[in-house]
Amino acid sequence: MHIELITASATASATTGTAATAVGTDSLTIKNGRGGIDIVAAWQTNQAAGFGQLIFPSGHDTTRGWRAGVGIGVNVGLLSLRQEIAVQPQETLAVTLAAAATAGDVDLFSMLVRYKDFPGINARLMTEEQVLSKTDKLTTVENSLASTAGPSYGTPENINTDSDLLLANRDYALLGLTCRTAVHGIYVSAPDFGNVRVGAPGMLRYDLGSQWFMMQSRLHTSPMVPVFNSGNKANIAIGVCTDENAGTFVVTAHLALLK
Repeated sequence: MHIELITASATASATTGTAATAVGTDSLTIKNGRGGIDIVAAWQTNQAAGFGQLIFPSGHDTTRGWRAGVGIGVNVGLLSLRQEIAVQPQETLAVTLAAAATAGDVDLFSMLVRYKDFPGINARLMTEEQVLSKTDKLTTVENSLASTAGPSYGTPENINTDSDLLLANRDYALLGLTCRTAVHGIYVSAPDFGNVRVGAPGMLRYDLGSQWFMMQSRLHTSPMVPVFNSGNKANIAIGVCTDENAGTFVVTAHLALLK
């Protein structure tokens, strides 16, 4: 099992839609997984009301495919609860974003993709029930992240940069991610889950953000809670995905120390 964050962006998105491109090292071509691949969550950040659209060869159609209207700000839960968009290995996703065509405005669209079998990566993932049965103590880690003007994943920092309090050589489950100021996305990468980004929307909904991965596991009845060992802390990165408005974002990783 493997989960991965993919983000696309468009600048000065037209009201009728503008083709988005992948952010950073991301690719809009689905990797060559096996045993089923799904988009299990999607969110979009717009600076004016518009829509997000997803078209791909195996989808419903290649004219409009899947489209959701969005308002201003971080729009979460674009997929219906417990619904998934099945995609095929090696097909390319065409993402279209629409807004008000304001010069310089960056709009962002993110997807959390689940690979049921991905050769070469076997991420450490647990179900919600497994986490609950193995939880010893709860803790949080806070990081103050100075972002660059995007679209960008910015410059992440080690998860222990601002506070190095994780117990040595213990396993922690990443329950969710929250922020003090709204930002498009918050992400973590670690050797334990293939050194790829797993992420959550940077929404001002702490009731949802603090349990984001637990909630995904519950909704999709599969292991989707990332687990890492604190022995890897020097190689665990946390960062934010932003539009052109750079700033400093204080984020919190909600963790469960496991027995």
